[in-house]
Order: sequence, then C-alpha cells, then structure tokens
Amino acid sequence: MSKTPPALRRIQHVGLKVHDLDEAVAFYRDVMGLRVSDRYEPGDNPHSPWGICFMRCGEGHHEVSLIAYPAEAGLTPKEGGMRKPEVGLHHVAFEVGSRDELEAWAAHIRSHGIRIAAGPLVHSPTHPEGDGTLGENRAFYFHDPCGNGIEIFCDLARMDADTNRVDEMWFRDRLERDGLPRDAADPPPAWRPGVSSMADAKEKFSQPSS
Repeated sequence: MSKTPPALRRIQHVGLKVHDLDEAVAFYRDVMGLRVSDRYEPGDNPHSPWGICFMRCGEGHHEVSLIAYPAEAGLTPKEGGMRKPEVGLHHVAFEVGSRDELEAWAAHIRSHGIRIAAGPLVHSPTHPEGDGTLGENRAFYFHDPCGNGIEIFCDLARMDADTNRVDEMWFRDRLERDGLPRDAADPPPAWRPGVSSMADAKEKFSQPSS
C-alpha cells in the first residue's frame, strides 16, 4: 500500500453529458449565468468523438464542462462510465494543490488495484507537454466501482476576464513551476463565437503520439 495521499482540496468541476450542445450552452449561459471559456464541436478533436463547451462562473477555466457526442455515435464502449454516450454525469473532478500531490494520488489509486483510464496528462494546446485539449490542468482519470468517472487534477487555468483568455502571468508562472522556461510557450488564443477552440491545435495533434 502507498502512503496516505495529501488531502483533496475540493470538488472543483463536473462534466455533464448532454444531448444537444447548443441547447445546454444556452441554458447554462442564459439561465445560470455562466460564461464560455472554450468550445469545440464533435469531430473537432482527432482523439475523441465528443465536443465540449467549458463554462465558468469564477476565475478558473471551467466549473462545468458540457460534453456532447455526435448524433450518430452509437458507441460500443470498451469500458463503462465516461465513454458511454448517454446523458448524465461524465465525471466529477477533485483538485489537489500541486504536481507532487497529483503524483502521490496516482500512486495511491494504483496501490488499490484501480486502473487509471487516462493520464496523468496536461490538457493544453500550447504547453510543451500538452495533449492538444483545453483547460491547462494536469490530470488523471479513473472510475469508481459503479462506473462513475473521477478526475484528480492540479493547475487549472486562471482566466483573464477582460480578454477571455488564459491569464498570461498565470500561464508563465505555471511553466516555471513545471521546470520550463517562462517563454517556452504562449497561452492559447481566446475563444471566439463560431470558431472551434480546437481549430489551431487540430492539425498539430491529428497524428497519434509515437
């Protein structure tokens, strides 16, 4: 057994599978008052079938991620939980305080014989370790015994409210924490209505990693 891992800070965001992305975004924007941080449609990400709209009510990149599968998905999942194309919970995300704490949690989960479904990885289109997706968080994913998705992460992006872009000082501080030069990369561009947040990264990340 591994040592007891550091305490989780909080439940920071939830991912919800939705049947109609436009309708769901309109509800969380117009009724609940959330703001869009990034959005891409099903088919825009070469490594997964779904589209996602990341929405926020605070300074972080997102508190809610709305996850839409293509209408023709009809997937036969290799596993349960997050890969089932059904409306409902996709995952719940717990925040930890640092990369070291994240790695301690990954070791703890493995020590219980639980398979890590994805990660650890960096959700970024510009970070040198990035996987081409969004949010800037370093994360890994697994399932509870009922098939519910769980994410443990650190370093979710702080957003600049004026530019609707990842805060540049936060981004460069984060590069430094990761042992990289502060100018090793630039923050991703701000999302623009009608333009996929994956547009610039899609070609770069369209080939499988070697």
